[in-house]
Amino acid sequence: MEKFGFWPARFFRPAFFLLFLAAACDTELPIETEQSQLSETRLSLSVDAVNFEPTFIGRTSRRTVVVDYGDTLDIDIILLTSDSTVFSVSPDSIHFSKKNRTAAVDLTYKPSSPDSIDLGYLILIAFQWLDTLKLTPDTVGVDSVRLAGAGQGFFLDMEMVFIPGGTFVMGSDSASVGADHSRFDELPAHQVQLSDFFIGRYEVTNLQYYEFWKQDSTGHTPKDTLIMGSWPQIALDKPNFPVTGVSWEDAMAFCRWLSLRTGALYTLPTEAQWEYAATGGAAREYPWSAVEDQETTQDTITGGQLEPSQLANTRRSGDGYTFTAPVDAFSAGASAFGVFNMAGNVWEWCLDWYDPDYYKKPDELWIDPQGPQDLEHRIFKVIRGGSCLEELNEARTRNRSALAPGNREINVGFRVVRLP
Repeated sequence: MEKFGFWPARFFRPAFFLLFLAAACDTELPIETEQSQLSETRLSLSVDAVNFEPTFIGRTSRRTVVVDYGDTLDIDIILLTSDSTVFSVSPDSIHFSKKNRTAAVDLTYKPSSPDSIDLGYLILIAFQWLDTLKLTPDTVGVDSVRLAGAGQGFFLDMEMVFIPGGTFVMGSDSASVGADHSRFDELPAHQVQLSDFFIGRYEVTNLQYYEFWKQDSTGHTPKDTLIMGSWPQIALDKPNFPVTGVSWEDAMAFCRWLSLRTGALYTLPTEAQWEYAATGGAAREYPWSAVEDQETTQDTITGGQLEPSQLANTRRSGDGYTFTAPVDAFSAGASAFGVFNMAGNVWEWCLDWYDPDYYKKPDELWIDPQGPQDLEHRIFKVIRGGSCLEELNEARTRNRSALAPGNREINVGFRVVRLP
């Protein structure tokens, strides 16, 4: 049987979790609930220990998961087993709403032989909050997370930019859209208020994703491309280029890994957070433009006008790249917050489900929107920013597109958000 090491509980903070140890024993196994660093949310999990008789093939044990928290959160719990060939869990995820705070979990033991003695873990991780957690930021400005080693000139440091909360106009008005029916999902413009958050200055790189992939490659291997090459060699040959060919599930798995590794809360940006970081909170059609519809900007050194080829990596722009560009390229095209490549290079996954009519809600102030929550629209996830394979107009800050969360496209990557 494959051996599994035991990780100290501190490595899992601030995830809310319990470990079930499945073993051949006649006494109850002591289980202690991990203390959360986010106790302000009043969130806790409570589950009994689980014992298995290894000679009882197909034994199923059912336990009730109880969630106790305030009235401000909806929570998705992801269930993981240490060895899926020996232990299986049903369901593989649980959604807790404000009304439903308990759920039954079945853990089935399937040893390879009647006399085998196996050790397994069932890990419960709470990482997706459908309402925003508002806590005090621990820093202001820019900070970074060292993923491995000394960096060696590569982007192993995950540099995060602090985005102060504020109110901005999201979407487009009918005058700017005109007769362009392809932009109907940008209507109407509406006021959105966001809380503070941190966002990655750069898209997640091949090398950063490789650090995650080395530890958890199961089901999360990026799609190979003829231009860039095969994984994982891409990570070594082009370490500072954005990782591509990753699904929404892959991106979320990276965020969970990063959260466990650092003790902070990492996730994908909501569509509103992404647009706010791209526009700088102003009416910018492109991240670099001073005013709406301005496609060029001034060179701060020469005073001359910079062309789109100097601002973003898009199709037929003459920017010098046949496919993606390094994540720190096109510094002149950074947003007002200093976030790079929010136009072109790769489409970026957002947290939200996609609804083309989502903006058509009552005319009121939206506060930390999380996207549609109804089951009808749980088909596609939002992607933003355009890519190296699209024209410049696809890289507008307000342009919305969508993709099935399981798809791995060669021009789709992601950047991360950290909640304060």
